Amino acid sequence: MKLVVLYGPPAAGKYTIAKAIAENLGYKLFHNHLTVDLLKNVFEFGSPGFFELSQTIRLLIFERATQQNVTGIVFTFVYEKDVDDNFVRKLIKTVTSNGGEIVFIQIDCEKDELLKRVTDESRKAFKKVRSQEGLLATLNIRNITSAIDFVDSYRIENTNLSVQETVEKALEIIKAD
Repeated sequence: MKLVVLYGPPAAGKYTIAKAIAENLGYKLFHNHLTVDLLKNVFEFGSPGFFELSQTIRLLIFERATQQNVTGIVFTFVYEKDVDDNFVRKLIKTVTSNGGEIVFIQIDCEKDELLKRVTDESRKAFKKVRSQEGLLATLNIRNITSAIDFVDSYRIENTNLSVQETVEKALEIIKAD
């Protein structure tokens, strides 16, 4: 199995790009809000154990997908430096120990562009942050724009790129890796 991990701040375009990549390659799409929304139906977001349970579910899914020879998955999430490092290490171990491979691609754009994109109507379906104030607060208190510095990671800066151009760059990376 090939796991493509798209990570970056909210409103960078991860879901839109991931969906197009998955369609193009015939991969499954496993976006951040599948587990977040599942858990929010039972638990308060951020409550004790919320993120640990989310990570456990994700790792179990990746383990089973690798064992059952799923061709590929495109996974999106917001990486928070230091906070998510243990999860990333477990993710690598889970996938590679079962014969899979991982490609990490950071999707990023300038802050002003994030602030424009965050109010887009398309974000409503998954109850994502949709206000500039909410995004600014998150950017100010969490380190979510850093690259994962202990893995080989590609970066696509898409401030001035169309979705299609960004997808094409990502596909080049995935096919070459």
